[in-house]
Amino acid sequence: MRIPVIHRTSAVTGLLLAVALAPLGAQQAAPSKPATISGIAYDSVRNHPMSGAQIAVQGTALLAVAGPDGRFHFDSVPPGQHRLIAAHPILDSIGIQLVTPPVTVAAGQQVTVNMMTPSPGGLVKMLCPPARLALGPSALFGRVRDANTDSPIGKARVSIVWTAVQFGGLQKIPKVREAVTADDGTYRICGLPETFDGKVQVQYAGVTSGDVPISFNRDALELRSLSIAAPVAHVAASDTGGKAAAPVNVARLSGRVLSVAGEPVGGARVQLEGTTRAVNSRLDGTFTLDSLPAGSQVVVARRIGYNPVEQAVELSRNEPATTTLRFDKAVTLLPTVTTEAQRESGLDAVGFTMRQKTGMGYFLDEQTIARRQAPKFTDILRTVPGLRVTTSGYDTYVTDARDPASGCVNYVVDGSPWVSMSPGDIDSFLLPTNVGAVEVYHGAETPPQFQVPGQSGCATIVIWSKWRIDRKSSGNKR
Repeated sequence: MRIPVIHRTSAVTGLLLAVALAPLGAQQAAPSKPATISGIAYDSVRNHPMSGAQIAVQGTALLAVAGPDGRFHFDSVPPGQHRLIAAHPILDSIGIQLVTPPVTVAAGQQVTVNMMTPSPGGLVKMLCPPARLALGPSALFGRVRDANTDSPIGKARVSIVWTAVQFGGLQKIPKVREAVTADDGTYRICGLPETFDGKVQVQYAGVTSGDVPISFNRDALELRSLSIAAPVAHVAASDTGGKAAAPVNVARLSGRVLSVAGEPVGGARVQLEGTTRAVNSRLDGTFTLDSLPAGSQVVVARRIGYNPVEQAVELSRNEPATTTLRFDKAVTLLPTVTTEAQRESGLDAVGFTMRQKTGMGYFLDEQTIARRQAPKFTDILRTVPGLRVTTSGYDTYVTDARDPASGCVNYVVDGSPWVSMSPGDIDSFLLPTNVGAVEVYHGAETPPQFQVPGQSGCATIVIWSKWRIDRKSSGNKR
């Protein structure tokens, strides 16, 4: 039996509520031998049972919840024609309703009805315009909601970015696809390559979420729902009109940092990307970050001896979020083999090459760093013009020699601001052998994306790890 898929016009929860409030006249007139309906709800997008799906019998108050194996069962179904309606987060992400054709049941009859979402490729062909699919065979579907109220957000802009490598790796082109959410919060970005690594972000009313990593590996469809802390409308006493208040950073994240073997990792630096919120994990691997922006964000953990690990998290002011950061493997002590083309591709992707061509700033690439044979990261900076590196006891101080009054220095690591918890603590998290490139700027020559408000006169040291450069160099693998 083919199950029709109806494009969503309202939330499934609304449909279920309407079902629950429907007149029960048909049940009152039912004969003494009711029918039964059983079946399996299956998620063809992710290839596993649709566990927890709510299945309703339209026109009755009957409601069943699918078990871990996707099975559901109804007793006491009144004879006649009925449709089954499914509600599940996967359907919300896709933005469709799953409804069966009319099923006729007689008194005492046992009927089997299975409910199955279309295949990923089928959904993409069904919901993406042919003109978009001409640009690429894959798509990204999802829904955007308010992180604090859980209500859908319409007219939000969702973008996905990646780097396309063309002409045998000789040309690297940044790519962007965008979509605006419908009133029910759903979005669809069609025409994507079948294989690439990218970042997804949502913007709404001047608020921006984190850059959430996403990978396509010959996948026709990926699903990624996002959240954002929408500004709160309020009216001031002296203002007859309304205005939006910026969201307050009150979310909290707790968790643990573990090794690949599942053992706790203490002393790892855990930071919310794009913010200055960072903390070191305790001896038992636990950590807590407070005063965070709500919505879809990305947290990253670093520790010498391991490759960094990043994890998407959903934050809300309503309750603390929890996560586990597991280092996937230790950093190899042997030099990795990186081709010149791969290295240039990664540097292009992070903007290093373009900024170097402007003639502003001081730049060190991987070969220059290796020739310095520095035992600690801050030792790389000892011969950089305009910087002064001094050591006192266990602490290392890097100051701006061009500004003897304040001598302030700001760090940016892999695009996120780095706040030192103690002088020279960056040496505890970055080895020279793991650094792929460094940019140094003084005062006004600092690019806008690396500037810190109120500290325009400080020197800025921008650091790109080999981990980040290597990931960027993979780009579009087609």
